[in-house]
Amino acid sequence: MFISLAVFTALLAVATPSKDRGRELVEDVCTYCHNLDRLQGKQLSREEWRGLTKGMISEGAPVTDEEYSLILDYLVKN
Repeated sequence: MFISLAVFTALLAVATPSKDRGRELVEDVCTYCHNLDRLQGKQLSREEWRGLTKGMISEGAPVTDEEYSLILDYLVKN
């Protein structure tokens, strides 16, 4: 049976879950200074996460505005 490249690519995209960019950023940026255990059990609102993370950003956590938004989205969702 012959499958075209386009069909194969589409099937592969569906079968292969992509890693959440927000999660990647949290794993990379936040662990620059501490481990992820600090996130366990925290259920904060977006504004609460914003307040908590703004201090970290002011201390030099290296993120762009877009990356910061993705981090906040991930933290609120997870």
